[in-house]
Amino acid sequence: MPEVTHSSTSFMKGSSSADHVFSGSGYSTTNAVVNVSDTEHDLYIDGQTILTDGTFVIGTTASKKIIFATDSTNVAQFTTDGALDILSGKMLIDGDSGNANQVLTTDGYGNLSWTTPTTQQYAFGGFSVSGQNTVTASNLSETLSLVAGSGVTITTDNTSNEITISSTGTGTSSNTFSTIQVGSTSLNADNTTDKLTFVAGNNITLTPNASTDSITIDASTAGETNQNAFTSVTSSGQNTITASQSSDTFTIDSEENSSLDSRYRSDRDTVYITTDTETNKVTVKNNIPKTYSMASKVPVVTQTGVNSGVPLRNKFLNIATSGLSISGGGANIGVSTRSLQFTNSSGTTSDVLMPAKSDNSTLQLSIEDSSGSTHTIDMDVAE
Repeated sequence: MPEVTHSSTSFMKGSSSADHVFSGSGYSTTNAVVNVSDTEHDLYIDGQTILTDGTFVIGTTASKKIIFATDSTNVAQFTTDGALDILSGKMLIDGDSGNANQVLTTDGYGNLSWTTPTTQQYAFGGFSVSGQNTVTASNLSETLSLVAGSGVTITTDNTSNEITISSTGTGTSSNTFSTIQVGSTSLNADNTTDKLTFVAGNNITLTPNASTDSITIDASTAGETNQNAFTSVTSSGQNTITASQSSDTFTIDSEENSSLDSRYRSDRDTVYITTDTETNKVTVKNNIPKTYSMASKVPVVTQTGVNSGVPLRNKFLNIATSGLSISGGGANIGVSTRSLQFTNSSGTTSDVLMPAKSDNSTLQLSIEDSSGSTHTIDMDVAE
């Protein structure tokens, strides 16, 4: 290493015959003007070159920029936030500045080059059709093909940039139903020539009219069988009467109550039923005389388990009075009440009289059930 002498406090230099560290064919550390050494590495400096055999670091210990300049002009700098700012606005890759409109690209391995970009324009990356798979472009040069289906032609015009889609069918397109729904059954057209056929059922006549494009449906059944009606008639405690066919008839009848006392078995105890076809009205009349009360019965259950009832009968009693004018003379008047008639084991018929309720609203009957409990029944004795 050449000897270094100090010619002033501002400069230091070595032998004037010493060459630069960089000679054009390599580095010659013996030509360095200054050699700075530590325990591991050497730094060589001359008037144009800095060389080290270790990691070379240029930095600042404070918040300052590192500036690179040529020809007395700043051309690049590292800013304090770590950004490389190319002040000259110019960049060469291996001495190549690239062509106009080229871009800088990488091959993914750290190699940079100038590349002409592929011309891009607005386009759809995918085409979707409801209920179908989406057609998606897999690259920039992907081509979408339109395929003409049955009865369809596709014509392209490169001059006018048009695509014409035409139907080759002989008929005209119109709104129509592809499915006819009848209850839970769907009738679907299988092809363009499929036909929907109407079939006349029992007592039905179909009359088509080609000139008016209409179908007339007539019912040939006599009478008004298709109308609102009751299929069954019910009564509390009785069997339900149900119609067995569409023309079934419900009959209301009357009969004489043969269980009544012979004094009352006449036309007076008959229930009359009259019908009026003009007003569609049924009238039920009760001809039972009020002198024989059937308005109340004592509820009983027969040995067969059928709910029944024992009717109450009028009972007339002589009650002694005084100070009254009595028909035929005497001191007694006849009082009417209700009684329950029964026949005991000896065959003798007896009457059971009932006291009035405390509010005088009705009569009351006391009975004893099989368990020995006593119950009081309020009797409805309205006529």
